[in-house]
Amino acid sequence: MSSGSILLKIFQKCAAPGWRATAMAKLVHRLLCSIAPRKGVALSNMENSSFPSSESWRNETLSGVYNHIAWMLSEYLVLVDNPRQALDWVVDIEGESILQDLFMRQKGAVILTAHLGNWELLAAWLCQRGYPLYAVVRDPDDSDIADLIEEYRSRVGLRTLKKRFIMKEAVRLVQSGAFLGLLADQDGGPSGISSTFLGKKCSTVNGPAAISLMADVPIVPVISYRIAPFHHQIIVSPPLLLPEEGKRKERIEAITLTADTVIEKMVYRHPEQWLWLHRRWHTSLP
Repeated sequence: MSSGSILLKIFQKCAAPGWRATAMAKLVHRLLCSIAPRKGVALSNMENSSFPSSESWRNETLSGVYNHIAWMLSEYLVLVDNPRQALDWVVDIEGESILQDLFMRQKGAVILTAHLGNWELLAAWLCQRGYPLYAVVRDPDDSDIADLIEEYRSRVGLRTLKKRFIMKEAVRLVQSGAFLGLLADQDGGPSGISSTFLGKKCSTVNGPAAISLMADVPIVPVISYRIAPFHHQIIVSPPLLLPEEGKRKERIEAITLTADTVIEKMVYRHPEQWLWLHRRWHTSLP
């Protein structure tokens, strides 16, 4: 068993709502601030974004990001032992009637979200509410940690698709009435759509748009924000307006640009809860 998976199991034994969760979150926060993983990437991302930031704002936000990650870990390790707790932790819900209507009509959907707020809690809440949720995932390089995470997701009711098998299976699932969760805020690579995110040119994944058009299902933005430890808000926004005319490539591009704008607005509400550590603007574009 790897050192990472051993550490996760130790944290799980310590995790519980109350003083133990608080103590663990504080400990992890201090460790993250001390080790400062991807600090240079995060600060560079902030400095080059459209946020009117100062050095003190960037450092404060980075500390907030580390604190958010620490609480995500604490919350998730508590959650996996009793996934039903997700229903109690979500204390404010906006727009759930949109999902309920789709579910009642057995209409599938692409759930558009991001590495923002507690996205693992969001998945658990959707599953515990009875929605047929699948998520596209990439396994960690550490096989032991990958097995642990897959076990946790299974416990909360989340079914997963591996990225390399996504398109054909994803289209089939949403056409049959499933909800497909996609984290669409990472670098899209050379095959992505040229876009602008937080004021800087980037490449954006076109999966949500392509699946939506191929399966003829809506794209529904859904996000979870932490109000306080173990207290969360979930916002379900109206489906994106999809262009009905134009070539398929043009329609995919238009939808992707709209999705980027929607996620951008999500980040502006709580920048300290977004994963600034990833290389969102990694790909060189012409």
